[in-house]
Amino acid sequence: MLRAVILIVALVTVKGDNCIPRSFGEGRTVCVCNSTYCDTISEPNLQQNQVLWYTSTQDGKRMQLNVDNFVGKNKPDNDVVLTVDSSEKYQRIQGFGGAMTDAAALNIRTLSNKTQRVLLESYFGSNGSRYTFTRIPIAGTDFSTRPYTYDDTPGDVTLSHFSLVEEDYYKIGYLHYIQSIMPNPENYRIFTTAWSAPPWMKNTNSITWGVLKREYYALYAEYIKKFFDAYKELGINIWGITPGNEPLDGFIPFFPFNAMGWTPTASATWSTDFLAPILSNAGYNPVYMAMDDQRFELPWFPETMFNNLKARELFSGVAVHWYADDFFSPIRLTLTHDKYPDKFILMTEACTGSSPLEIRKVILGSWDRGEEYALDIIENLSHWTVGWVDWNMALNKNGAPNWAKNYVDSPIIVMPENDEFYKQPMFYAISHFSSFVPRDSYRILSTGLEGNPDIEAIAFLTPEQQIVIVAVNKGSSPVAITVKDKYTDSKINLNLSAKSFNTLLYLAQQ
Repeated sequence: MLRAVILIVALVTVKGDNCIPRSFGEGRTVCVCNSTYCDTISEPNLQQNQVLWYTSTQDGKRMQLNVDNFVGKNKPDNDVVLTVDSSEKYQRIQGFGGAMTDAAALNIRTLSNKTQRVLLESYFGSNGSRYTFTRIPIAGTDFSTRPYTYDDTPGDVTLSHFSLVEEDYYKIGYLHYIQSIMPNPENYRIFTTAWSAPPWMKNTNSITWGVLKREYYALYAEYIKKFFDAYKELGINIWGITPGNEPLDGFIPFFPFNAMGWTPTASATWSTDFLAPILSNAGYNPVYMAMDDQRFELPWFPETMFNNLKARELFSGVAVHWYADDFFSPIRLTLTHDKYPDKFILMTEACTGSSPLEIRKVILGSWDRGEEYALDIIENLSHWTVGWVDWNMALNKNGAPNWAKNYVDSPIIVMPENDEFYKQPMFYAISHFSSFVPRDSYRILSTGLEGNPDIEAIAFLTPEQQIVIVAVNKGSSPVAITVKDKYTDSKINLNLSAKSFNTLLYLAQQ
């Protein structure tokens, strides 16, 4: 049990492997990594009464660790008080991750072998972000060098021309390495989806829009099975699948990149009557997630799908993307959870630089974009999502390659001319959660910040009985805050830096 400490112990700064900063203007800092050096996260053994406090700031701190102690209740509180109650548990967290697209794999491949390993360790290693999810596409996306599927031979109803492409072998090699470096590889989950069926299976004969012809429902399910088979033969098992990426995009005539339309009813029918039986007969029983599209489609899209009782039974969760989050309330997530409490909600794609209003697709060192990530993670997890999965794990300084010129930003930008990569504020925004909130943690109750304009926070209880609090100071001034635990008389007074991400860890009551 945590015991009250009467004396304030001096704050200690512990220096781990620090960021090598590179500035691209005021408040725009990246951390430079190469084959011989990359900053890591220092995590000393946590003692009773201690608080580990990690801080990243717009002015250049990255995961700076301070070690402090709780103080007794006789010490005065700051004006802002956050109270944590671990007895009030909400959803169980499944984890965090990113997508291994063709573009990500091709960019990682431009680096030396040693630097490639350092990059993957930054995401998945024990001293990195500790990702547990990887999303992989079935065939091409806009983040490929060309539009393609695995069988672009018109009328090939035997799928005799089905074949993986060179990029798949790059991705598979990286997936194997990821599994070899993870601290808990048994927790690793790979999930997948297709952006489009082969164009000749669609009513438009186009890879960018149209719907699957009904006569090809079974054949397209066989096509997906062949993907599962091919990856299994190369040692990669798929944990989960969605029926298709952003199913409403495919109804937009001449959509600019790979898409295929699915109504909720058609998605449910194809999944239950064709895809699931064909996969199951081949020995595959992945976790099925519905929708894989924007928040504004909640709860009506899964609600319509689940009018099909077989779909209600088959699908374990709902996948959502972040691109409309600024315009549609997160209450839609809560409404979906409340209607289907047995279905998890997973955020499966996010990136900055995607808006047509954002002329600069990559802004090196952008703190604002990192803050967008951190606040969106807090918002989603505060409304019942069980995890948050980023889009491309690595891009180049132009946000490429993308055959449709739909360039965006990424937490890691590769600089092959110097055999370096840059870790942007977005990288650290995710790491402030993913490095400290492992799978099977629970979101827990935290109160006291209601109405505060600058501080957003969320709290978790880990399987190791640690309390983890992530707090973002959006303001341009420091904020003095007191953190209290309901089950101890102890507390801690902190000064959250302006424009900062903060993660606090301490031992829960035993």
